[in-house]
Amino acid sequence: MSDDAPGGRESGGGQPGGPAQPEASTSSAAAPAPVDYEALYDQIKDKPCRVVQINQRLDGFSGGKFRTRAALLERELEPIYKAETLADVHHELDAAGRRLKQLGVFSDVNFLAHEEPLDDPSACTVDLQLEELNWFKLRAATYVQGGESTFELGAGMANASGNAERFDANLEYGTENSHTASVSYSQPRLAGLPLVLELRGSQLFRNNQKASSFTEQLRGVVLGLKSMSGVHGLEYEIGWRRLLDPSRTASKAVVAQMGDYLKSSLRYTATIDHREPGAGGSAATLGGAGWAVRSTSEVAGLAPGSGAASGTLRFVRQQLDAVANVPMDDTGAVVFSLGLTAGLLFPWGDDALLRPTCIADRFFLGGASSLRGFKFKGAGPTDVRRPAPRTGSDEQQQPRRDALGGDAYTSIFASLMFQLPHPALQLLKVHGHAFVNGGNVVQLAGTGRSPGAMLSELGSTFRWSCGLGLVIPTPMGRFEANYCVVMAAQEHDRVRRGLQLGFAASSL
Repeated sequence: MSDDAPGGRESGGGQPGGPAQPEASTSSAAAPAPVDYEALYDQIKDKPCRVVQINQRLDGFSGGKFRTRAALLERELEPIYKAETLADVHHELDAAGRRLKQLGVFSDVNFLAHEEPLDDPSACTVDLQLEELNWFKLRAATYVQGGESTFELGAGMANASGNAERFDANLEYGTENSHTASVSYSQPRLAGLPLVLELRGSQLFRNNQKASSFTEQLRGVVLGLKSMSGVHGLEYEIGWRRLLDPSRTASKAVVAQMGDYLKSSLRYTATIDHREPGAGGSAATLGGAGWAVRSTSEVAGLAPGSGAASGTLRFVRQQLDAVANVPMDDTGAVVFSLGLTAGLLFPWGDDALLRPTCIADRFFLGGASSLRGFKFKGAGPTDVRRPAPRTGSDEQQQPRRDALGGDAYTSIFASLMFQLPHPALQLLKVHGHAFVNGGNVVQLAGTGRSPGAMLSELGSTFRWSCGLGLVIPTPMGRFEANYCVVMAAQEHDRVRRGLQLGFAASSL
């Protein structure tokens, strides 16, 4: 703006000879006043407004065919037309965006409202842009479960018929020859409700010979309903289980478990998660700062005409997991973490407490995920294995023992996690921790002792350990290299004093 503009002359503050002030004041007078959009929206949000048209721009994956059916889109967009005010329109657009994303088939969901047509001030149109994800995917992954590293290969088809459905086929193979083959079908937002329908069939072989001298075969079907938020989940499982002793050296307690079982159970899971994954720092490897609780309740023995004599499993199983992560500073460089896991397996039916529960349903303790300083399944009740054919090299060896697990258990931990000073280690999220672990597991059924006496044993024979270590996040879980000190152990426990390497699954 030139110096002889009218605004420039008037804004000189009565000092036309000032060389700098008039030019500065000229820019100030020409700048538009800032608009308080929140205040403006508060003034007009309750005015009548309705959506008269939704213009859809539908893009398939990478320029391909758009697969999602029009009827499904109309179902999710219909509530938008019921809005009566501007605030209602904004609310319904946000809700519709969440519903469309919950379908899991769109990479991009965008709404834009226009004040059109201009001859009707209470009407508006909405532009909707949708871009679909690839409908076919292949994946490969590795993870650690039960002390065994597993490779997973899977293929999935999402939205192949345009109903946002998903078909998956998975094959998993472990380092101990455990393997699983499964196929599944899922339908999000079933009938427009915030529910996911899941149907899964699987055939499983799990090798437990190293710790407990048996293998498990399981063929079954699971039908489930889950909330879109992930808070609630209800599953019905029916399957046939077979336990075998291929080594012929299993202990008497394990041999008594061999045979066929029918499992028919209803399982309910509730999860409350108030962790913030974006908190960063050491807490990020634990799921974020905050707390989370998960409860899993299962009742088995629901098949018609089932009974103990028919080989049908009949039990109530309850498990509770809780974790809290508290950053000690704003950067998350130091985090205090506290966790608790507890479970109870209780048989039901005539003379239920006189017979041991099935070993495949029991709780086990030991390893980096539950009790550091002890080997995997290394704490709890055991029984001596039958002797193997002797050779000259093993006559002096101590007889090995089978881990039997238990019907009641608890595991607690407290740790202080801290970032390491080297920038390269911080980039890789490698950090240190100091920890204290405690836990115990006991049998209730088939022991001839009262539940009160066994629960008293749960407290009096507690195992404890502590130590220091390094934690390295990997796709297989948290790899830990720990120096462990075992403070309390029981006879026949398989301890791991000193350096212990292992993978720990993420909390919850």
